[in-house]
Amino acid sequence: MKKHLLTIILLSATIAARAQDYFHIYADTLRVSNDAMSTKTMTEQLKQDAEKYAPYAPIPRMAEMDIAFAADLDEFKKLNGYGVLYIPSLNRDNSEYPIKRVYIKQGNVITELKKIGEINIGVQDKDLITIFGKNRIDYYYLIPYELTQQYGELMIDWSNNRKEFLLNKFPNENAVDYDTKKINMKNTTIDDASLKIFLKREYNLITN
Repeated sequence: MKKHLLTIILLSATIAARAQDYFHIYADTLRVSNDAMSTKTMTEQLKQDAEKYAPYAPIPRMAEMDIAFAADLDEFKKLNGYGVLYIPSLNRDNSEYPIKRVYIKQGNVITELKKIGEINIGVQDKDLITIFGKNRIDYYYLIPYELTQQYGELMIDWSNNRKEFLLNKFPNENAVDYDTKKINMKNTTIDDASLKIFLKREYNLITN
């Protein structure tokens, strides 16, 4: 299933009078990829981000977002209508970790996403360290497809200095290429074997 990649940057203000303020910028459009989004591939993307946002450095925190759903109706049913949300993040302040929660806000309704894994990745690239900081953790969450097709805001609460950090707004361009209405979703669980196959194919992850 095609995946959509979104860059979210928190840019530090450059005006001396507003040295303590920050501008929160998120992209309106998504880049589409059909390839597996491994941590190595994402590192190359982060290097491109560093080059692009170098004039705004130092940037206190940043996050990319990659989202993937089932390849077809059969897999969609086995995954119980869920996809996987991949959030690689960089932070200057390590006390911001771990991320407290990732959630979809629809008016007064909050749906917290279930974390299924995280990877602490050492940052070696000097430009990444200079622009975004040396602390990187990549997170993986289950995300219900249905909610991404309704109005809502995808948000992060970091541990210390930032809450309600906007990742994305739904609905966007992440609609699947098949008709999910054809499936009568009666399951309440995800088939573990199918999820492992999905994670290997979409994110090159091997799970126990």
